[in-house]
Amino acid sequence: MLNVASFLDASAARHPERRALVFEGRSYSFAEVLAMANRVANGLAAAGYGPGSRIALACGNRPGFLAAYYGILKLGGLAVVLSTTLRERDIRFQLEDSQAEALLTYDGRGDTAYAERALAAAEAAAACRRAWVIPAELTAASTLAGYPSLGDLMSGQPDQARTHGYAANDTAVLLYTSGSTGRPKGVELTQANLLALTRINQGLAPREQTRVRLISTPLFHIMGQVCGLNISMLSGETLVLVDGFDPARIWRLMVEEAVTYFVHMPIYYQYLMESADGIDSAAVRRSLRLCATGGAPLPVGLSDAFAARFGTAIVPGYGLTETSSIVAWGGGRTDRCGLTPTTVGRVVPGVEVMLDNAGRLSAAPGVQGEILVRGPGVMKGYLNLPEVSARALSGGWFRSGDIGRFDAAGRLDILGRADDKILRGEEHIYPAEVEAVLKAHPAVAEAAVIGIPDAYLGQEAKTFVVLRDGCRLAGDDLLGWLARELPDGKCPGLLEFHAALPMTATGKVARHELLNLNARLAR
Repeated sequence: MLNVASFLDASAARHPERRALVFEGRSYSFAEVLAMANRVANGLAAAGYGPGSRIALACGNRPGFLAAYYGILKLGGLAVVLSTTLRERDIRFQLEDSQAEALLTYDGRGDTAYAERALAAAEAAAACRRAWVIPAELTAASTLAGYPSLGDLMSGQPDQARTHGYAANDTAVLLYTSGSTGRPKGVELTQANLLALTRINQGLAPREQTRVRLISTPLFHIMGQVCGLNISMLSGETLVLVDGFDPARIWRLMVEEAVTYFVHMPIYYQYLMESADGIDSAAVRRSLRLCATGGAPLPVGLSDAFAARFGTAIVPGYGLTETSSIVAWGGGRTDRCGLTPTTVGRVVPGVEVMLDNAGRLSAAPGVQGEILVRGPGVMKGYLNLPEVSARALSGGWFRSGDIGRFDAAGRLDILGRADDKILRGEEHIYPAEVEAVLKAHPAVAEAAVIGIPDAYLGQEAKTFVVLRDGCRLAGDDLLGWLARELPDGKCPGLLEFHAALPMTATGKVARHELLNLNARLAR
């Protein structure tokens, strides 16, 4: 059956009493999670929704996400999954762009500000007729006056429901790109995409490394959905869910729940290391078997330092929303030899990658080019953007917009975004290369490089740097160090220190905001 909700059906049939979910001290069996999803599906059907209905889901990492996500899919609906960090105008744009007919929103984390924004946006979106609030306790009353809760939607509904079968090319999930370089686009992922990539992910590591997955990366992100939620349901594993990133809570759960697998962006591993004083390393070592990362270069020395303390290296990977997650994976001990911060590993089975170098496709070592991806996870297209979709999917390949190269061992390096490339005179500068070197400096916590207009060179490279707490460093000293570490001509000409950098919900630097900031300062 083409429906990722069938993973939950099958695991509940095989292991009804096995722990499927742990959240804030409470465990839920596979049978309980399935019953919750079935009641949501039945509640939506009773409210007049059915196959093809577009239902928006804006929820943090809590049991209600699982109930709503699988409930929508079991119904045969299209799950429009929204970030929980959006402003009201962005929520409204995505509701209107997707023509969502209903909204399921959580009541927030600590306050109801997000829910109030989401509900106001839903009121303004013409197609959105109904809204329900998802409390932390699934059956609790709504915390927003005038709006029913998910518990109200589920109330009185049977805990058995048929799982709808989708056609291979039916859109099942709509995820909006993070907008790190501009306006978000709605990525249409089919059931065939999600089924295939969940199974590919399952084959990348033995089950003893993944039987208890701790997920604090947002479930509204493709990493959380495929590498956390769907694969746990497919494999009958336990999902330990954390809403938000709290290092102390994560370390505590690592030990209490005997976590074997953790995945997050590189910067969050840095936060974990900085918060590891007093952590019982031996207790973590007893269970932890695999740590994965992606979305940004892995800073020099971070994986080795983590492995020395906790016995497990951090394994890099590369994937995109448009490819339903993983494209390349750095697993396997031999693949860790000679890694650079931008190395993400070998292309995974079932996926093809070529590099477009001035119109010529190549996978030869050392050749740089735009990364093209072909495989079962490549999206259907961008919603309501036929011309953009046609360009992105031309020739049967997905054009990622990322620049890469293969090394002699067949591993892929990610050099940066094609549209981030800085052309300074005749010198081509890729921000990711410079940023990886900057982050190797012991005083640097975060860094980003952008291209700005220059009257003589066309563009100049400008660096924004956040220093670690307690560190002091002169800009000229850092630029001098950088010039010694980088190839000739690659060193940025300008540098600014900042207390923090603007970030997207998925932990990437929001480069368009840095460009806007620079433009305002230049006036």
